Amino acid sequence: MTVFRLAVVCRSLAPERFGGTATAWFARQVDSRDDFKPDVIDLSATPLAELPGRIDQADAIVIVAPEYNHAYPGDLKTAIDAVREPWAAKPVAFLTYGGRSRGLRAAEQLRLVFAELHAVAIREGLSFHDVPGSFVNGDPTEPGTTEAATLLLNRLAWWSHTLREARTQTPYVL
Repeated sequence: MTVFRLAVVCRSLAPERFGGTATAWFARQVDSRDDFKPDVIDLSATPLAELPGRIDQADAIVIVAPEYNHAYPGDLKTAIDAVREPWAAKPVAFLTYGGRSRGLRAAEQLRLVFAELHAVAIREGLSFHDVPGSFVNGDPTEPGTTEAATLLLNRLAWWSHTLREARTQTPYVL
């Protein structure tokens, strides 16, 4: 079986931050599979100079992001811009959270950014509202969330396989 490297990028893994809770739960979903090896990247603890190499090694990426003021946070944009070329020709999914919109406005803006970076944003995503009430004891309270994560990971596996094979056969030129 092919194992894909999945970079899970979040702003902070601090336990008192919702992003850390959501990331830890998602990482457990990834760990339960045989087709992905997760690399959880805590942007609050990872030097920006290290980030391009870790993304370069990834076959797929999941961005964990809150919505702030109808957008995603500036420090996430700084991290994305620090990487640039290693995003190209890789699938990206979003796990977002915040307010009634569930962070979906942040995800839509991130789709535009990643399109410009030649990444492939997949349709499936995860989103949470009522932060932090949408999780109890580290698990989501909304029915169907685990199934949605499984579907997202199934799609990421397909795109990881397809795009890795394409990058191997014909290197992507920017």
